[in-house]
This record gives sequence, structure tokens and C-alpha cells, in this order.
Amino acid sequence: MIAIPLDKKESTTISKLYGNTPYFAFLNEETGTFKVVENTACGDGMNTAEFISKQNINSTIFYYMGEKVFDNLKEKGLKVYSCLQTHLSIDEIYQSLLTNNCKEVTKENSSTLLDSGNSACTCKAK
Repeated sequence: MIAIPLDKKESTTISKLYGNTPYFAFLNEETGTFKVVENTACGDGMNTAEFISKQNINSTIFYYMGEKVFDNLKEKGLKVYSCLQTHLSIDEIYQSLLTNNCKEVTKENSSTLLDSGNSACTCKAK
């Protein structure tokens, strides 16, 4: 399963936010099906990383993510992918995973792929 941040429960496109995203789609990488869950840790990147690591998730993808959140997720054993600041749909992410076209973030390339991004919280905009 891969966690995809969403702005709204009914969204099908990745959110620019990560720690401040109010919802995540948990996409089954084998079937392409997904369920949307509320980010109960919305508003704090480190708490969101902890929330994601406690789910049945093995990877996540982001638009913007800070280094501390990335480090936390990697320490928990999750693969972290960048959408390269492109507004991908859930289906496009699924297709990219199927064809191994997702850009995995590593310590070696993290300085060019990570960004603290937009800190505007949308947690209450449900």
C-alpha cells in the first residue's frame, strides 16, 4: 500500500501538502483500488509521518516534503517517492508504480527532491 496525500475526501489528485493534508488515499499497488482515510495527525509533519508509519503502508508519495519528515519515514522503513511537483491523479500514480516510473527519494538525491513547501494548513477545510 502507498499513502497519497489528498486535499479533500473526494479528491483524486495528489495534494501539494503532506503533513498538513487532511486525507490520504491508501492505494493497493496490486489491484489499483484505494480507500480514503482522514489524517488524524493533520497539521504536523512529524505526527503525520508517525500516523502513516502505523498504518499498513509500505510507501508514500509527496508533492512537497521536508527533510525531517522524510528521515522519519525512512527510519520506519517506508519507501518515499516524489511526484516531481506534478499534480498526478491516483490512477497516474498507480500506472507509474506498475511501470516502475516512480522517482524514489534516497539520501543521495534528497537534497534536490525535498522541499519544505507550502505550510498552509487545510485540516479544517473538510
